[in-house]
Amino acid sequence: MVSHFSKGIPILLISFIFYSSLYGLVGGVVSGNFNAVIDWAQIHTGALSMLVLLLTLATWTGVVYYLHKKEWMQVLYESKIYKIFTSLIMSVYVGLVSAFLFIAYHLGIDQIGKTTEWFQQYPDRFLFTAFLLSLITFAFILLIGEAYIASTLSLIVFYLVALANYYKKEFRNEPLFPYDFVQIGQLTEVLPMISGAFSLPIILVLTASLILASAVWWKIPKFKLGWKTRVVLVVPIVYLVFSFFNYEGRFTASYYQEYASIMPWNQQNNYYYNGPVLGMISNLKFDVVEKPDSYSERAVEASMVQADEVFEEKQTKDTEIKPNIIFFMNETFWDPTNLDVQFSEDPLPNIRSLMKENPSGHLFSPSFGGETANVEFEALTSFSMNYINPGGNPFNNLLSNKSYPSFVSFLNKHGYYTEAIHPNGGNLYRRDNVYPNLGFNTSKFIEDMTYTAKDNKQFVSDESVAKELLDTIENEEDPSFIHAVTIANHLPYDADKYEGGSSISVQGEGLSDESKTRLEVYAEGIKRSDQTFQWLYEKIQALDEPTVIVFFGDHLPSLGANLQAYKETGYGDEQDQQTNPDFYQTPLLFLSNYEADINEDVGVMSPIYLGSFLSNELGLKTHPFYDFMQDMKGEIPAFRNQIFLKSNEDSVKSEEELSPSAQEYLEDYHHFQYDVLTGNQHVIDQLYQIE
Repeated sequence: MVSHFSKGIPILLISFIFYSSLYGLVGGVVSGNFNAVIDWAQIHTGALSMLVLLLTLATWTGVVYYLHKKEWMQVLYESKIYKIFTSLIMSVYVGLVSAFLFIAYHLGIDQIGKTTEWFQQYPDRFLFTAFLLSLITFAFILLIGEAYIASTLSLIVFYLVALANYYKKEFRNEPLFPYDFVQIGQLTEVLPMISGAFSLPIILVLTASLILASAVWWKIPKFKLGWKTRVVLVVPIVYLVFSFFNYEGRFTASYYQEYASIMPWNQQNNYYYNGPVLGMISNLKFDVVEKPDSYSERAVEASMVQADEVFEEKQTKDTEIKPNIIFFMNETFWDPTNLDVQFSEDPLPNIRSLMKENPSGHLFSPSFGGETANVEFEALTSFSMNYINPGGNPFNNLLSNKSYPSFVSFLNKHGYYTEAIHPNGGNLYRRDNVYPNLGFNTSKFIEDMTYTAKDNKQFVSDESVAKELLDTIENEEDPSFIHAVTIANHLPYDADKYEGGSSISVQGEGLSDESKTRLEVYAEGIKRSDQTFQWLYEKIQALDEPTVIVFFGDHLPSLGANLQAYKETGYGDEQDQQTNPDFYQTPLLFLSNYEADINEDVGVMSPIYLGSFLSNELGLKTHPFYDFMQDMKGEIPAFRNQIFLKSNEDSVKSEEELSPSAQEYLEDYHHFQYDVLTGNQHVIDQLYQIE
């Protein structure tokens, strides 16, 4: 009899759907208000759930018993239609449950009321999401051939994606994008950096659920579909999945027009109003770089004419002094005293003093709280993340695949030896492929480094990276360009990160214990970076070779979930983080051990200008692209999505609010970026030609 009940599980599931729908139908007819039906269910959740459950169990028991007595249960179980029905009903359940999990985790799993309000406001978008997830699950069942195991695996995968979206939104204030999945193969490098984000209860629940599901599946009768059925159904179902995921220009586009409101210009709203599943699908792009509407061979050649005119005006002779150039890109380096709290001591006295005495300003990072590789992309290629489709990662998606012109290849033409140093595995962001493709003669990762000492429990110290780059400069006869990336200040900022704790204490009104700990640990890391850089500066000053070092932080830190420390100190909330330039400005400092004559008035600049700025300041003979960039910098010195800084450092939220000349520069620049990275490279030879 137990076996028969197991074979009748689909009847149990359809009974539950029937009685739940019956409540909605009757309640809707009586009240005439869909929202009132949901509100009543919220208030009387326990009683309603018990009633639906009892009716479901009674119906299930009665039907199975009747079929057993008539000896129809086994016949039904073996029928092809019943197995297809079982697969469909399991798909529907997975779709509904997963759609709920996606919305609940995106809006805040601890605030289910928000999820209910969202359902009430956008029921069509919830059902559309559930339909798409059900379709994927059914396709998965057809591919695997067994309904229960495929459904369970689908549910687990959907839950993990919902969880990943939840954590990314909490710590980065941005949702999960399709291109983020490219980094799945890099989890061994990523997990140590975010280990503090995973709670033990979640890990235990996931593990226990997996074990329980495996045990249940092992014991109960299976619902296996025959290969003929699968072959007949899999082609149209997979085609439907493909059409809904790649909907632009297809019949499925009408469903998105009717049941969604896609808004790619504002991804926060896009994911909120449509839910994370529709948000992710809307960002499935085959082109990493956003294609300009005006792009064509004629348009990009017209842009090239403008660049050539600037180049003719700016032509200079090549300098006789070619100094060593060092990019010292410091992980999460920022001035925490910008927050309205009191520190027992200044965490960065040395760099603060050096910034007063030397050319300095602020780097306008394209990132917040992570994605260092995107800052490297801007600094080394002079191209902007603003024109990369949402979630696209140029290192993984573009630069790892083939060679591209860069500041590195530019310096190679000037006779420089070029080296990249990153004290982690080369697989992360596929840097082991990217660095050679950008032109670096040598790439050093943790396994290649001579100095790998740590001053914290996880990551190689700044001092080790500094020693590594000094060895290169001293051993190379040619002038060297070294791109050195540190990692010691990477989160998590747990209390035990540094042995003995932090030497800096923090006090502030309204500051939680968690934020206080994070700020103290973060400040300790900044203090150690500051001391290391002072040591490096003194070493550079003692060198016989002319050397220029560019120090900058890659982005601001993530200080707790949902910008916790920033909110508690009054620095800003999620909306501010999207539109306030203060969330993207890190220290930028130029130092030299000779009379380099670098402009003191650096101001705020995006990383895209570092190559052209340095080339111009050091007197290196340039190409049309760098001269064009220097002209553009005068009009729009810094920009990213929703923040465009004008020459007076006032900010606007869109290109349309800029001056006509600034808009023309950005249009030409967008042409160049698309043409070089993804387009037909109509002008690449002219753009990078050094005469």
